[in-house]
Amino acid sequence: MEYVMKTARSARCSTREREPGCTCCCHLKSAVTVSPRTAHFSAEGGLSMHNIMNMSKTRLAIKITCSDNTLYRVTPVYAIVEPEEVIVLNIGRIEGVAKKDRLGILMIDYSGTGNAKDAFKARFPRSSIFLAKNAAFE
Repeated sequence: MEYVMKTARSARCSTREREPGCTCCCHLKSAVTVSPRTAHFSAEGGLSMHNIMNMSKTRLAIKITCSDNTLYRVTPVYAIVEPEEVIVLNIGRIEGVAKKDRLGILMIDYSGTGNAKDAFKARFPRSSIFLAKNAAFE
């Protein structure tokens, strides 16, 4: 698997500074980093560990999605990431045909006291990062 984090800037904002009351997606995307940015799986599968860091000063709820849940297992699926906190994302792949897939990280500002799953039931995520994955024979 190889993936690249893609970010998009909002046409509403030419700078990266967040203005009071601003809810555009470009600020949330810059608030989260994923490292390492690449991972390689053989056709036999494997495990890859990545760090997701909230570089903002706000609490975020994140949800990890995948285009092929039969081949990939991701933990955690839901998480609360405190400001400047790092969480570990584990991506497991079982044996299967090499193909391109996508992993998405959906995120919202969350100041509530519940868990991340409840946050996504209550609100629609307004920002996302998509990671393209390739599994290749090695």
